[in-house]
Amino acid sequence: YYIMKRLIAYFSFGMMILFPVFSQAQKATKVKVAEDAFVQGGETATEALGATISDRLRIQKSDGNDKYSRSTYLKFAFDAQKDFSSAVLNLCLKVNASKNDVDAQFSLDVYSSENEAWDEASITFEKCPAIQDLMGQTTLAPNENNDWVQIELNAETLKKLIKANQGTVTLVLYNKDFNQTSAEVISKERKWQNGAPAKREAFVELK
Repeated sequence: YYIMKRLIAYFSFGMMILFPVFSQAQKATKVKVAEDAFVQGGETATEALGATISDRLRIQKSDGNDKYSRSTYLKFAFDAQKDFSSAVLNLCLKVNASKNDVDAQFSLDVYSSENEAWDEASITFEKCPAIQDLMGQTTLAPNENNDWVQIELNAETLKKLIKANQGTVTLVLYNKDFNQTSAEVISKERKWQNGAPAKREAFVELK
C-alpha cells in the first residue's frame, strides 16, 4: 500500500511538470499589425494613402505603375526571443470579381520588403520599399463579404528577418497575375457604419 501511494505521488508530480510544458508549447501567439497602408501608382504615386484613405488596403496589378497598380504594406513588431515552427498570416478581405470572367480567381503573393524604413502616414508608391523574399501565396475566389483567409508563411525565413531587424518585419501583399480581379483588406483603422472599430486587422499567428 505504501509503495502504491508513492508511485501515484510520483506519477501525479510528473504530470504536473509535463502537462504545462506541453500546453505552453502548443499555445499560439497572435501578433497584430502595427502599421498598415496601401500604395497606388499613376497620379497618386506620390500620395500617402495611409493618411488619406486609412480604412482600406487595396491590392491589384501590383507590378504595374498606373492608377490601378496597388500593393499593401503591413508592418509587424515580433518578439525577437519567441521561438516558433509555423507562421500563418490572417487577413480579413473581400475579393472583387472580374467583369470579364466571374470565375477568375485572385492571385495573392506575400513578400518581405528590402527594408523597414517606412510608416503608414508617409509611405507612397514612388518611395515604398521594394519586395524581396516570397513568403507565401494563395489564390482566392470572389466573395460577397469580408472573409478571413489564412496564408502559410515561410517560418524559417521569417525567423531570419525577425533576428536581422530586431523584431520588425514588413509583409507586402502583392498581385502579379492581373486578370481584372482585385482585393481589399480591412485595415486596423476601419470602423463600421455605427462608428465602432471593426477589429478585423491583419495578424500573424505563431505556433
